[in-house]
Amino acid sequence: ATGAWWALLVAGVAAAAAAWTLRDARAAFVIAVLLATFVDYNTGILTLELAIVCSWLAWTALLLFWRSAWKRWVLPPREMIPGLAVWLGACAFGVIVGLCRGNRMNNLGLELVAALWPLMGLGMMQVFGKKGVVYAALGLVGIGLVHTGFGLTMLQYYQQRLGGIYFTTVTGVAAVMLWTGALLAPKRRLRVVCLLFMVPMLAHLLFSFTRGYWLGALAGFLVATLLAWGNLGRYEPEHRARRLLLVPALLGIALVTLGLSVLYFGTGNLLESIGGRFSSSFSTEATGETMSNIIRLAEYDTAIGAALRSPLIGNGLGYSIVTREPLLGTIREQWFVHNYYLLLWLKMGIIGLAAFGFLLWKQVRAAKRVADGDPSWLARAAAITAIAVTVQVLVILVTNYSLADVTTASVFAFVWGLFWSVRADDAREARA
Repeated sequence: ATGAWWALLVAGVAAAAAAWTLRDARAAFVIAVLLATFVDYNTGILTLELAIVCSWLAWTALLLFWRSAWKRWVLPPREMIPGLAVWLGACAFGVIVGLCRGNRMNNLGLELVAALWPLMGLGMMQVFGKKGVVYAALGLVGIGLVHTGFGLTMLQYYQQRLGGIYFTTVTGVAAVMLWTGALLAPKRRLRVVCLLFMVPMLAHLLFSFTRGYWLGALAGFLVATLLAWGNLGRYEPEHRARRLLLVPALLGIALVTLGLSVLYFGTGNLLESIGGRFSSSFSTEATGETMSNIIRLAEYDTAIGAALRSPLIGNGLGYSIVTREPLLGTIREQWFVHNYYLLLWLKMGIIGLAAFGFLLWKQVRAAKRVADGDPSWLARAAAITAIAVTVQVLVILVTNYSLADVTTASVFAFVWGLFWSVRADDAREARA
């Protein structure tokens, strides 16, 4: 009976959400990201979770098709098409190679769903635009707050480090977006609101105790600050020095966050955990925090050996490597590698690496042009956020396979899709 009530509740919520999206199609993409960011690749219900996400994406696609009956499809600007075409073509080739080599279909499907993240961006262009920047930003902040509340509650319940605590890439990306908004927003009240919302995001990021996420966020903050400095010099030179006083404010927020976290977690345990995570970054002792380094080095060695057998075209999507844990000697088969660049080389070869680099290069160039030349500060903020988040994710990918799972890929697609929507608006205005 309890299970039936839960099923009815879930069905009711899904029906209400679907009805809401009929009124405002933008909500479909926010809900899609919310669902995707709670997909946990370490649980036994991964298939069920991805089925829910794919079902909602199918509903979103149906919604877009219905809209096309009364509104034309919005085509991406010409400058963006080559990168998208090359990446999607490389993904298709990876699928063909995987099928020809008889790779596992479930693994192939997992990777393909994440690899097709640009399609969400193409869909967002149909319903978003410059007027949707604030809506999308609020949606991502809301998702970040949901993760913050859920993650910190889980941490308190289990009283141990939960790598990512559902899931730190989300709150890290939201924090970088808020920081960009704080630097560029013309109104003081809006800047203050952005800074205040960063506090829970940074707390969640801190408690992940994941070095790659920390370093990625630092890189994102740095790139956003440098780009905003140049942008303010072009559009608001008289306010640039005053606006950059927010940098010490960010340090103050970080200290406040640390102080609140100390009260929550305990001085000795928190500082010891943070220091231990950083000090263990390059250690290979078979104890405690450094155990993961040994396991990953063994994983990298196996993956490199497999990649060298087909360096140009790769082994296809769905390919798995067989690893042996150094201490226990346990043998297991895994589709992932904790380094996205090595994972791409393993699965899609040099062709896949080149396609990924070409895609990002084309998109970052387009974003930089909008950041330098759009009169709207919201459009410039969307462009700078896309560039800063890209750098952030590229740093995270050194030690994780984040863009090979929908958890990070959906957030990354949402940020870039918002920029593509702004750029498509600019292209329409130029043609008009």
